[in-house]
Amino acid sequence: MRRALTHLPLLIAVAALVAMTESVAHEGPEVDIQELTDAIKATGETADLLLQRAIEYRVLGKMSEALRDLEEAARLESYGLPISRELAKVQFGLGKTNEAIDTVTKAVGGKSLEATDRANLLILRSGFYQARSEYKKSIEDANQAIQLYDLNPEWYLQRSALQLAANLPKERLAGIEAGIGRTGAGVLDVEKIEALLDDKQFSAALPLIDKEIESSRIRSSWLIRRAKAHFGLGSNDRARADLKEAFDEIQPRIQLAAPDVSLLIDRATIHELLGEKELARTSYELARDAGAEAWVKEKIKTLKAEIDKEHAAATSKKSAEAQRSPEQK
Repeated sequence: MRRALTHLPLLIAVAALVAMTESVAHEGPEVDIQELTDAIKATGETADLLLQRAIEYRVLGKMSEALRDLEEAARLESYGLPISRELAKVQFGLGKTNEAIDTVTKAVGGKSLEATDRANLLILRSGFYQARSEYKKSIEDANQAIQLYDLNPEWYLQRSALQLAANLPKERLAGIEAGIGRTGAGVLDVEKIEALLDDKQFSAALPLIDKEIESSRIRSSWLIRRAKAHFGLGSNDRARADLKEAFDEIQPRIQLAAPDVSLLIDRATIHELLGEKELARTSYELARDAGAEAWVKEKIKTLKAEIDKEHAAATSKKSAEAQRSPEQK
């Protein structure tokens, strides 16, 4: 008993330290901002303190305050790398895309940059160009970034999406295969199958899809991919059977209170492949409202335009038939 008591002060100290650590961990950005503000008042503005406070402001969504701190930090430190990167993100978040691109361009020109740092800036700027649909510039930046650092699978995916948007199927497939060779990432194997389908290489894609279906417990996404391949090869009955099986798997898994975006998109794709455009649009709209990526909005616009065109053609045909004379009928 006495031996245990000798460790009591140590145990109390450890408990106090744990409690203090937990308290600090749960204080949140507001407290951090106040502490950083106090430090700035005590020592004066420095680029590091302003950068730290700007990051906390961004976490809270206070982008204007973050921008103010970052612009002053950039002035104090001549657009150093961490400040430039954070400043560009905030500028972009505020819709100041031109300014974000200019900020990254200044930073990329730094002579003392490491290759990986320059690569990270280039892939960041690539995303800014992508937001403006400037795919040529965006792809050029992605290519340069991957040349400088070729072990990040996400960068290959980003470039693949750009090449898809720019209608460069051959370049896309070659780039993905290069990424698989360099990184061995499984996510790029999936992207390769998507690229084969988009390039209408259905026979090449089919055995790869079959292999995934055999090993997958949840098969709906792969069944949809196989349906695309079957449609491309003219096996329409097989395609429809795959889509029915996929739909039957997806439908019970969709929770209306909090629907999964990927399931909604898969359901929309099924309807679209079956020519059910109104149902497809409805599912895409649900996916959009649940937080889907920007391409879904474009898909909705495209479907709406197609539906409106079909309705106009049907109305015009009906009107023409109504105006025909009994003899013509």
